[in-house]
This record gives sequence, structure tokens and C-alpha cells, in this order.
Amino acid sequence: MATRKKKNSTIKLATAKLPGETERQYVAWLLYCDFGTIDKLLNAWKGVHQGFTESSPELSNLRQRIGVPVSRRSIAKWSKKFQWVKRRDMKLAEDLEALREETKRIATNRKHKVAEAFKRTLDLKIKQLRKGESVSTSDVKSLWEMFRTELGLSTNKSEVAHTINEEDQKPPTPEEDELGKEIDQAIKNFYDKKRRTSKK
Repeated sequence: MATRKKKNSTIKLATAKLPGETERQYVAWLLYCDFGTIDKLLNAWKGVHQGFTESSPELSNLRQRIGVPVSRRSIAKWSKKFQWVKRRDMKLAEDLEALREETKRIATNRKHKVAEAFKRTLDLKIKQLRKGESVSTSDVKSLWEMFRTELGLSTNKSEVAHTINEEDQKPPTPEEDELGKEIDQAIKNFYDKKRRTSKK
């Protein structure tokens, strides 16, 4: 007698469309992730089919993908079968991690741009001094404070003088280290030139 193989009901969870999940069910799950509950999802689904697409053409594609609303019981079955709650938590974790990485990338890029702008401005001030033009120390101080603020560092002299705990501070990248040396040298050159000019 042939034995019937037991069907594997275990589904490997993912935030992408699962095996056996229709496009309609997947889109419904994405909406569930946004609205948080089955009832809110159902209300939004019905809203898509009540003429909202006339004032919001961007919803017309969604309307085509999700089709006409189904019963709450059907949605509850989909939720159980495709483990909507667990997958929503996974999607939230993925979205937060992606947002964190993007924020980190933007912050790093911004800091680098500010450092470059700071260095260019210092170079310009040094050139002005060499030409005998007037340059105020307050201009350089303002630039320095802006630069440190962008890096999330203090501009208070007493705080700057203290060494921050090494565990709380990430080491600079070679690129940041090189740029920092250039900025330090530019500041030194500025004040050296300023002192020589004031002695004349």
C-alpha cells in the first residue's frame, strides 16, 4: 500500500511575495502593514473603490492590483495562512534598518561636504590675508563652530579640551583623518599669517 507523503505546511517567511500567495493577497498584506489592522485595511480597500481614484489618479494602479474588496473572513484567513503579523514585524525591522543606513549615509556625506566647504573657506581667507585684505577672526570662529556642530561635537572650549572616552568615539576613516589634517594645517596657516600681518 502506497503511503501518502505528508504535505509540508511550513512556509519560510519573507517580506517578498510568498509561494502560493497571489498578487492580490500580497498587495493586501502591504496595505495591512501600512494600516495596522484588518478592519482599517478593509475600510481603506473599500475606499479605493468609492471614487477616490478620480481625485487621486495614483490610486488607480493600486485599484487594478488589489481588485474588488473581499469579506473580512477572507482577509482573516489570508492573514493566518501567510502569517501577516510576523511578516509585518519583519518588514518593519527591514524598513527601520534601511532608514538607519540611509540616514547614516546622508549624515556622513553631509559631514564630508561641510568639512570640504570649511577647508575651501579657510583657504580663501588665507589668500585674502596674503593679498593684504582684512579678515576677521570671528569669521573663522563662526566657521569652526559650524563645522563642529555638524559633526555633533561641542564648541565649548572647556569641553573641547577634554578627551572623549574612546569607547564613545568611532575612529575616523583614513579619508576623514586626511581631511582633518588638512583643516588643522589650514587653520594653523591662517593664524600664522594673521600674526605676521598684525606685526607689520
